[in-house]
Amino acid sequence: MRWLESLKRVLGQDTDAELGRADLVALAARGILSMGRRDARGKLVFPPGVVLRVTAADSSLETLRAWARDAATEQEVSARLLNEGVEAVDQPVRRWEVDRGEADSVEVIEDASPVYALLVVVGGDRDGDRFPVGAGAREWRIGRGRWHADNRLQNDIVLSESAAWLSRAAAVLRRTGAGFELEARDQGEYVVVIRKDGGRRRPAMSASGRVPLTLGDEIEFHDGKESRLALRVEAP
Repeated sequence: MRWLESLKRVLGQDTDAELGRADLVALAARGILSMGRRDARGKLVFPPGVVLRVTAADSSLETLRAWARDAATEQEVSARLLNEGVEAVDQPVRRWEVDRGEADSVEVIEDASPVYALLVVVGGDRDGDRFPVGAGAREWRIGRGRWHADNRLQNDIVLSESAAWLSRAAAVLRRTGAGFELEARDQGEYVVVIRKDGGRRRPAMSASGRVPLTLGDEIEFHDGKESRLALRVEAP
């Protein structure tokens, strides 16, 4: 049974009523919580990724699509899960799908291939290389060549083999619940996140030292002069 119908029957509401933003957040969190299972130590664990499949009537389709794209909706779902004792690092990667249907409803299912994005190298000798980012790891080291600063840690995302101006330990991408944040390392202030709207943020200059990433962003690495490489954040 779909979560919206179930909840509205409990509340005595009309199951054909439109889904509000608070309903969307509540039902998404409730569906995710229902997928948790206790491990041998009693800890609640979840699938690596889930799909939040939203069905919307014509009258609310575009509104629900806008809410599903809004980063604030994700933050509210994360906050609800945190209130239920699910730490950010334990939350599954989430992917939203909004399709036309007879009535508004929400279904949460396990994602068979929870890939959040593809990071595509733009420029240099590794131009066009693609790196999947999903639920299989907590962080991805980014830099020049195989090794991340020394011969103990390897780079997960190799931007270049030959760009001497680019640090071996340029940056680190970290998973935070359903989202991802970029931290500049040895490349420092010469790492810039460029938003789809043209806005620019430097992780090294932010209060937390990290900047959230969303689909469509571009991560620029440069040397303060003319040398430049980038990672484009694309949908899988």
